[in-house]
Formats: sequence, C-alpha cells, structure tokens
Amino acid sequence: MVKRGALLCLAHLCNAFHRAISQHNYQDETGLFPKFVSVTVPCLLEIVRCDKEREIVCAALECLNEMIKEMGPAILGDEEYLDSLVEVIKDVLSHKTSCQKDAEDDDFGDDVDDESELSTVLLDFAGSILPTMAKVMGGKAFVPYFEMFAPLLIPKKGRNRVERSSAVGTLAELCEGMKECMVPFANEMYQVFRNGLHDTNAEVISNSVFGVGMLVEATGPTLVAKYPEILGTLATFLRDNGDRRTIDNVIGAVCRMISANYESFPISNVFPEVVKWLPLKEDLDENVNVYTCILRLLGNGDQVVTNQLPNLLPKIADELSNKKVDDKSKGVITELFKGVMTKYESVVMESLTPDQIQSVKQIIVTGCSGS
Repeated sequence: MVKRGALLCLAHLCNAFHRAISQHNYQDETGLFPKFVSVTVPCLLEIVRCDKEREIVCAALECLNEMIKEMGPAILGDEEYLDSLVEVIKDVLSHKTSCQKDAEDDDFGDDVDDESELSTVLLDFAGSILPTMAKVMGGKAFVPYFEMFAPLLIPKKGRNRVERSSAVGTLAELCEGMKECMVPFANEMYQVFRNGLHDTNAEVISNSVFGVGMLVEATGPTLVAKYPEILGTLATFLRDNGDRRTIDNVIGAVCRMISANYESFPISNVFPEVVKWLPLKEDLDENVNVYTCILRLLGNGDQVVTNQLPNLLPKIADELSNKKVDDKSKGVITELFKGVMTKYESVVMESLTPDQIQSVKQIIVTGCSGS
C-alpha cells in the first residue's frame, strides 16, 4: 500500500505542477516540470513491465491514465514516451508482463473466476488508457493505434466472461474517442458488438448494447441499414425481469440512434417504449444522453414526443427530486421542463398534481439561484 500511495502521490504532483503552469501562467524557469515528467513516466512504465504485484501495476497504469488526461501532449507528444507506452499496453493485453506471467504459473485449480477477476482488473486499467489516448490525440491520429490494438481487444473464443466484458467496454469507449474516424471500421465493430448481444453474460450484453449505441452515434448514417436488426435485438432485453443496467443501456442506445439518424428512425413505434422504461435505474450516466435527445425532439416539435408528455412529465418531476441524479443531468432535465412549460403549459397542468408542479418550480428556482 505504501508503494501504491507513493506512485499516486508522484502522479498527483506532476498533474498539479502542470495545472499551475497551464492555468495560472506560471513560468517554470527552473525546468523542474519536464524533469518531473522525465523521471515519473519511465518509472511508471518500468513498474508495469517488471513489478510482480498486480495491485502496484494497476496503480501505475492508473497514474499513467490520469497523467495523460491532465497533460496529454506533454506525454503523447514525446515520441519515446508514446512508443514505450504503446509497447507496455500491448504487453498487458498480451499477458506478457511479469505479474501476469507469475499469475499464469500459479495453480488456482478450478477457482478460475476469482483469478480472472483479479487479472481482468489489470486489463481494464490498461484498456482504459486507449480511449484517453484517442481523445487527446484525436481520432485521425489514433487510427494507426486502433488498427494495432483492435486484434488484441476483440474477444476471442475461450476468453472468460470478465475479459469479454472488459474488451467490449474498451471498444465502446474507443468509438466515443474516435468519433467519425470509426466509420471505416463500422461493420467490423458492429459484428463484435452483435456477437456480444448474444453472449450469455449480462455484463457482456450490457457493454455490447452500450457499444452499439456509441458506434451508431460515431458513424452517423453508416449503419442505418442495420437499424431494424439492432432494434429487434434490443427489444428482447426490455422485459420486467430483465437486467436493469442492460435496460438502461438499451434506452441510451436507442436515444443515440435517434440523435444520429432522426430521419431514418421509426420514432412512432419506438419512442413510447423509451418513455415506458424511464427513469433510468442503474446506469444514470446515460441520463444526459437520453434527456438531451428528448429535448432536441421537443425542440423539433415531434408530434410523437408531444403526445407522450402526459406519461413523460411525472417521470421528469421525479428525476428533478432524485438525489442520485447528478447536477449535469438535472441541468438538462430542468431545461427540458422549462421548454415544456413554455410550449405546453396546459399539458403540464393536466399531467402533474399541484404539489408536483410547485415542487418542480421550487427545485428549478433553487437551482437557478444556486448557480
């Protein structure tokens, strides 16, 4: 634990130094910042390669990811650092680091799940660096690296459930990072996520649903011809006894499909189902996506959406008073409610009780004065 704490402290120092320079126009006349980086980055990379304790290796990978998020070009702009980072991530994904080799030599008998859980944490930390790289570098610059890493990430037969889940989740986040640069890989990635939708594990399925939504959003009209197939498959997960996180991701994916290709989407058939399964219960991170989509549809005056307002408004009111919903989501929901009040006040009066209306108005006023 001491070693892990020391690593995190070192990374935090680098990040704080960078923020002081970039945000406060601090002039580093001493040249300490590049010296800090030149010591820290190689040290972290060496730990990932050679340390035999997986917890320490995970901490090193976490530090690298946080440093890239904070000071991306300072690391990825250095060819030597970038090449070394790429090789280290390849080693982790190929199970070639020292801590992974030691784990494979151990005899865990039939307790495969416990061991795979530990191993996959390592893969998760390594995989999470790739979407960060894509966002910092930009999709176009990241394409060669995607082509390099995709074969290592795409789940293969024989992989355990946690490795499949981790791989699909990383690919989904890469779609977000690469945006339109994912178009040349759209069909290949769709097949990967399609296979995941038919997996037997709920977490793999949930991540695959998320991946389909992110892929469609990133690639625009490229996969429009697949919409009937996608919607047909997603509909099978909408059942009362279904996995709730998967259901939330289905709603999120459908909203991404609507936002990406509104003209090609069967709104009248699908949107009532979206409203039926609101509010989200498990994956609240999808709230901004879902309510932004609804806000946009209302702004366009979509009749199917306005017809659903009596069903939607009580759910919006509940969301505004839900302490689990974050401020960013509540900001979108508040904007949505204000828009409805402006255009459809009579519907609001008919759909909500006087107490609900007063409560929502109070929340909005408090939120506005607090900001």
